[in-house]
Amino acid sequence: MCIFCSQIDKKQILRESNDFFLVLDINPNQIGHLLIISKKHYESLEDIPDLVLLDELKFEKEIVGILKENFDILDVTIFQNNGLTMDEGVHFHKHIIPRYKEDGFWDNFHVKEVHMDLEKLSLVLKK
Repeated sequence: MCIFCSQIDKKQILRESNDFFLVLDINPNQIGHLLIISKKHYESLEDIPDLVLLDELKFEKEIVGILKENFDILDVTIFQNNGLTMDEGVHFHKHIIPRYKEDGFWDNFHVKEVHMDLEKLSLVLKK
């Protein structure tokens, strides 16, 4: 069962758009770490209709503007996992993380490098 569909209390919602709502992340990387969550259950970015995605981008832009206008932050980092890379029991969402000069955000970021054919990647993207 999806926790976003069943366990978000209305009191947790800080702001809403037509298709998305905003909450504080319960396991934040930084104080003020926010989640933009789709109101409908979408498994991945590819499942979301274009007009809903447009609503998400406008909402994201609004939230970033509010953060930058009201808090002494450098800017934000925005990321999303997609489909099979998402935690079990969730659906489409984006993370908005306030950033500060020399906050060390990327200092402990390590992933196991896996080979990808970059020539093939370049060819398929240029088609």
